[in-house]
Amino acid sequence: MFDILIRGGRVVDGTGGAPRTADVAVKDGRIAEVGNLSEAQSLATIKAEGKVVAPGFIDIHSHNELYVIRDDYRELFEPYVRQGITTCVVSNCGWSLAPWPIRHDELFRSTLHSMGVSREFRPEWETQSEFMEWLRKRGLPINFVPLSAHGPIRIAVMGPQARFCTPEELERMKELVRRDMEAGCRGFSTGLTYFPGMYAHTDELVELAKVSREHGGRYVSHVRSLTDTFDRAVEEAVEIARRSDSPLQVSHFMCVPNLGRMADLVYAATGLMEVINRVIPLPGVPNGVLLRAYEVVDRALDEGIDVGLDFIPYVMGNTTVTQLYPPWALEGGTEALIRRLSDPEERARIRHDVETVTARWPHWEPGSWASNYIKCLGWKMLSILSVGSEKNRHMEGRRVVDLAREAGKDPFDFLADLTVEEEGCVVFLMGMPPRPWSEKVFLRGQEHSQLSVGADVLFPEKGSPPQTAYGTFPRIIQHYVRELGLYTLENAVHRCTGLAASRYGLEDRGVIRKDAAADLVVMDFEKVRDNSTYDNPRQYPEGIEYVVINGKVVLEKGEYKADALPGQVLAR
Repeated sequence: MFDILIRGGRVVDGTGGAPRTADVAVKDGRIAEVGNLSEAQSLATIKAEGKVVAPGFIDIHSHNELYVIRDDYRELFEPYVRQGITTCVVSNCGWSLAPWPIRHDELFRSTLHSMGVSREFRPEWETQSEFMEWLRKRGLPINFVPLSAHGPIRIAVMGPQARFCTPEELERMKELVRRDMEAGCRGFSTGLTYFPGMYAHTDELVELAKVSREHGGRYVSHVRSLTDTFDRAVEEAVEIARRSDSPLQVSHFMCVPNLGRMADLVYAATGLMEVINRVIPLPGVPNGVLLRAYEVVDRALDEGIDVGLDFIPYVMGNTTVTQLYPPWALEGGTEALIRRLSDPEERARIRHDVETVTARWPHWEPGSWASNYIKCLGWKMLSILSVGSEKNRHMEGRRVVDLAREAGKDPFDFLADLTVEEEGCVVFLMGMPPRPWSEKVFLRGQEHSQLSVGADVLFPEKGSPPQTAYGTFPRIIQHYVRELGLYTLENAVHRCTGLAASRYGLEDRGVIRKDAAADLVVMDFEKVRDNSTYDNPRQYPEGIEYVVINGKVVLEKGEYKADALPGQVLAR
């Protein structure tokens, strides 16, 4: 007697192999049998004739540990489950809620606030081990794969210091990474465009990655630039992997093209270009830096380095407003930035850099800045995703240039004033609605064999999340498989399941085979659709009919079972 029997589905098993018609039986949270089970009996039956049965999708790049602390977290995870996500890798970009740096509590709290964590939140843990135990007791809607994060570790040891570490400080950081890895983390993550990661030398990261590697971990990096010097930043990540003998995961493998003075023209012409593109296929905006970065990856693979990549299937990205200001302005954290923006002389200096500084390498030289988004994209491609206060809630979902015009200010002063008023708790969206011509800026590399998929959602405390929270994985099926033909169904499923699982040693996840964990999705392939839009992201997808996590049905014919909480901490 099985617990669940999924009958007659088209099984796409996550390995990349050809689909086959088979029954899938579940018992005690695991896949008990796959094959012709016409005589079998079960407590529950899912009729899957004409449907696709796949492993549960793995969001390889998430920040969900920042949001599982909220009172409404069960509802918060509903859009993830409805798009078929059963597992997420957490503590990416060098950020985590553990270890909590008690000696620098206010500094840490103000930094997390810019990412949507309430300043009033008080943790019940200090160490990574204690945090994992707290998660287990709390109950998880989906599985969590934990990473050791550079940010809280550097703050714990160095506080607000914006400099290279001393040998003594490095040893203390290594001990904290070691403690995280012994607690079960599966890798070590960095965010090298954020405070405090941006101030770390390559040598520091090599030594910390070595500790992670000693415990079987992967080096995972939001690299030091996502604009003009992206290829150099990927080279640095490969160097760290080589010197530490670590497998490498390059997060959200994307590069913002430097449009310079052409940015506003490109934005204004996009509508016309999309119309023309429907009649005469046009080339996308040139993005040579992105192509050079892929060449760096290919050379590393030829060298024998294990390199994984992940991408967001939209022509946009979301991050904290602090990323729009030069590195020196962030010395000391978010509160120091706010003080500088409140000082007329310091604000003028910040404005000068925002308007004039172009990327150069290395990132830490005085006056350098690896990712000046405004210089590359201009102001018209920036929208406010969320703010912390009710007073400014009306700004969410609107372009910075429109809000600035209504306020009678230029865009820089408008955004600087908003940053100060919201104490840094502003999340912005850069890019434009994904349409056929505009997305060509990224498509040239997205057939790369090492690419898996990440939603990379910053979930604001209030306000709207990005489209990725609702539609990432349905978009892969609908757009990349059915509409573009860029992937076959089995290849797309592999990228979203087995490939992602292999990066973190999840041998019993991401595949449909006997004895694997029963994380499963049943979908109507022809009806899978991402309904989220740039202007109205809060729309659930279609076509995902059932989701099973660790043998428990959490989505059944459109009904989300918020109280199931079947997720596990998948510690090493």
